[in-house]
Amino acid sequence: MPGSLSADSIRSAPGSDTARRTGLTSRPTPPEDSDTRNGIYLPKGTWTDYWTGKTYEGPTTVNGYHAPIDTLPLFVKGGSIVPMWPKGTTSWQTRDRSELDYDLYPQGTSTYTLYEDDGVTRKFTEGASATQQVRVQAPTHGKAGTTIKVGASAGSYEGKPAARSYHFTVHGKDAPSQVVMNGSRLQRLNSATALASAESGWYTDPATGITEIRTPSVSTGRGFTVELRK
Repeated sequence: MPGSLSADSIRSAPGSDTARRTGLTSRPTPPEDSDTRNGIYLPKGTWTDYWTGKTYEGPTTVNGYHAPIDTLPLFVKGGSIVPMWPKGTTSWQTRDRSELDYDLYPQGTSTYTLYEDDGVTRKFTEGASATQQVRVQAPTHGKAGTTIKVGASAGSYEGKPAARSYHFTVHGKDAPSQVVMNGSRLQRLNSATALASAESGWYTDPATGITEIRTPSVSTGRGFTVELRK
């Protein structure tokens, strides 16, 4: 997945099930010439096509799915919290440590524990690691607001950033009326390009309903809350 976190540098917390926690499901591309895939089974829940944004209600079987050889069918379950490296990252060694991204698919209340270590040594076996809790609260149905709570990072390891900004990609259908971080409004920008060059702010794509939020740099030792208000 473009920009996804390296398994070497961020591991699932002990006893966790990464596939269950992130809600990702995919179907391997069969060795055939056709670009059409059939028999993609989606369990109970709301599933979003990662590539197109189309949603499906499971349990259901998707037939006639267009998937060229370079496009793996990939669906994300409602409620998922998916950590990502910033766009354009080609290697965890050269990643931008000053930013952490999340793809969010709000539905009900969901939580995620981010686990980090130096990604190089085995010092994590001696406790050199850190965890950070993320909680997303949203309505199961309706148009109420969404709240994102990010806790302080607990623990330490060599190279741990003292501060970083966060980029949230919130998959929804409607733009919020305002986005508030720790009680202060973030600026609404008029394009994704403007957001990319801003220190903080937010933008909703009118074509997709996806809201992107960039926070100012925050100490990893402090938690914060972001509210998408309707």
